[in-house]
Amino acid sequence: MSFSTSQAGINLIKSFEGLRLKAYQDSVGVWTIGYGHTSGVYSGMTITEAQAEAYLKSDLKSAENTVNNKVTYAIRQNQFDALVSFTFNLGGGNFSSSTLLKKLNKGDINGAADEFDKWIHAGGKVLDGLVRRRAAEKEMFLYGTSSGGTTTGDSTIRAFQSWLNSNYSSGLTADGLYGSNTKKAATKAYQRILGVTADGVFGAGSKAAVKTLKSGDKGNAVHILQGMLYCRGFDPNGVDGVFGSGTTSAVKRFQSSKGLSADGLAGPGTMYALYN
Repeated sequence: MSFSTSQAGINLIKSFEGLRLKAYQDSVGVWTIGYGHTSGVYSGMTITEAQAEAYLKSDLKSAENTVNNKVTYAIRQNQFDALVSFTFNLGGGNFSSSTLLKKLNKGDINGAADEFDKWIHAGGKVLDGLVRRRAAEKEMFLYGTSSGGTTTGDSTIRAFQSWLNSNYSSGLTADGLYGSNTKKAATKAYQRILGVTADGVFGAGSKAAVKTLKSGDKGNAVHILQGMLYCRGFDPNGVDGVFGSGTTSAVKRFQSSKGLSADGLAGPGTMYALYN
């Protein structure tokens, strides 16, 4: 894997680092400028905003290298950006030994996302700034958005959204970002296939109506399953309505992440977990 931080990721980091265009001494007397840059900084030094961003991009290389080298699971740009922000703030050692990384490399996207919430302490106290930063990183990691800006979106998610609009008049903005609206639209579409009330809430009634999908199956139900798997971070190697080996593998990885029997069959329990 070899990513570089996108502009959306840089914007996220900038929003929390703070900008100083004139050199100052930090709390331990180190001359600092820009977005926390220290190398070659001297008393009286001044820079422009463009120079500050250039320094930041250079300073991010260490965090980028750590994420690229330590993450073995196939992630997306927005997830990389969130992890670089996390690592840049907390250090490569903390990221490398974190439960977040362990869960991510096992394919447990949601479990990894929940780990962001735990890194909010400094000096034994909860810091509001860290709470806000972790929340923004988690949002970017899961959905591709943050308080620092938005990504350009994922092309596969965008295609899935467009497909939902064309086939089920979902009225989605095809922005390539997975959020609550896309989840609700996919749920409604699947409920229509099941013949239950299409309210976007996958409850007991929807679960009871599920007909297990398996390798070799084709059709819209499979297409929605694949789209949801991809959106949840389990790439089925194609969102085409054909339940092949890639979909079986993605279902198994999702089942394992939820503590379900990893049989590769998309039955009631698996579907309930996927849509909730």
